[in-house]
Amino acid sequence: MSEWDFLWGLEGDELMDAMASGGTEADWEYIEEQEKKRRKNQWEELKSLRDTKAITKEEFKRRKVEIFS
Repeated sequence: MSEWDFLWGLEGDELMDAMASGGTEADWEYIEEQEKKRRKNQWEELKSLRDTKAITKEEFKRRKVEIFS
């Protein structure tokens, strides 16, 4: 298996974009969806820490900015 196997079946602009970026449109959509899930999980955990008073209001704000920046 080659690191370029993901290019099989692609043509034209789709092929050029994949070669330039290192991934197909489907790859980037998958990565974006995973990132959304990761941020959602972090947000839920952060809200739980806030609600149980495990972190200060200032720490909550700082971490919120980190998650959504």
